[in-house]
Amino acid sequence: MRDSAQGPNGQVVSLEVPARPGYVVLARLALSAICRLTPLGEEDVADLKLAVTEAASAFVGGARERADSLAPAPPAAGPLEPVADPATDGTLRFEFELGESDLAIAIQCDGGGEVSEEERDLSHAIIAATVDDFRFEAGEIRLVKRLAAPAG
Repeated sequence: MRDSAQGPNGQVVSLEVPARPGYVVLARLALSAICRLTPLGEEDVADLKLAVTEAASAFVGGARERADSLAPAPPAAGPLEPVADPATDGTLRFEFELGESDLAIAIQCDGGGEVSEEERDLSHAIIAATVDDFRFEAGEIRLVKRLAAPAG
């Protein structure tokens, strides 16, 4: 995890992990810590954690099932395999930017597992229901949660 820095709109925290489902829990933990600096309630934080898990699953299939475990899958009979190999797994990057009015989360991946179209569609629907704004682009998903209700 990199140190936090001042971005153009607020505090920025970056995290890079192997693109494997079991490592998504680290992003959820970082998000929980960042949310302590916001006025978001428990339900909003839970929604954001779900959105991050779903966004990560768009890059690494199975994140939903293994997001709460860092343990690697049980090895098949034979020699033990390393927990993660960035050369084959790729890297999953999370950037959390806490601004005055919102919390923006960018998730990027180079590599990772294959995800079915059905799983991707389900992830998009869940994300749409749990954040205020989102954008999907090749290799990046951006989530935004507003910290205060808009005036009006």
